[in-house]
Amino acid sequence: MLALALAIACWIGSATAADPTILRMAESREGSHLFFHDVLKAAFQAENYPIELQGIAGPGKERYKMMLRNGDLDVMWMVRAAERDRQYVPVDFPLTGGLIGQRVLLIRPGDQAAFDQIRRLEDFARLGLVAGMGKDWLDVDIWRQNSLPVSGDITDWRLLFKMLAAGNRAIDYMPRGVSEVMADAQAHPELVIEKRLLLRYRRDSIFYLAPPVAHLAPVLLRGLRKVRDNGTYDRLVQKHYGHLKTELALDQRLILDLVDQDDRAAIR
Repeated sequence: MLALALAIACWIGSATAADPTILRMAESREGSHLFFHDVLKAAFQAENYPIELQGIAGPGKERYKMMLRNGDLDVMWMVRAAERDRQYVPVDFPLTGGLIGQRVLLIRPGDQAAFDQIRRLEDFARLGLVAGMGKDWLDVDIWRQNSLPVSGDITDWRLLFKMLAAGNRAIDYMPRGVSEVMADAQAHPELVIEKRLLLRYRRDSIFYLAPPVAHLAPVLLRGLRKVRDNGTYDRLVQKHYGHLKTELALDQRLILDLVDQDDRAAIR
């Protein structure tokens, strides 16, 4: 009887230890989610907190944000903004080392000459080239702060690639994060990456949690700090983004620094 009781106790203990917390997280067709999934898993592992990620693909960003508000999605990475800090549960750890705030441009083949004229931000504004952006992009406000023309009324931003390629929709380029643009260019070979410019503002993506899992925020933050301190974070950045410096010739690009009045969202 004692042996049976001990066996049952061990089985219960092992079952409890093996039961991970299921976290539903966005994923993209282009694979841009992989870095964020890896960082999240490493952070919880550093805290010995077992999780199982369930990737959810398909909805647009507005739908993802609604799902996060309603608790149908548990965690999402987004560029930090004060409004998002109020709506969701922010985890105060910049995730990409500022890469998401470094923007290069997708353009139509043959349009490079227009961008070759730019030497300063004022030149860019004077040319009147129109950026295509999604309705919910924070870039819309930043571009307007810097007197750069923008078309930012498209609800489903994924339509912008075809609109830009068509050449008749009053869109001249799409700004994309350094960590995103290579995958976008591969998925849309009708467009090319502009060769000279790097537009930069001081924001980064962070993890936002849905209110029902707010209790995980301190666990996740502790784990993120541990993976930063033990070198895991740097290894993941190198694994996913290390090739970008060379392939996008980042050191050779002309940097145009953009004004961003949302100081709360700036990288600290």
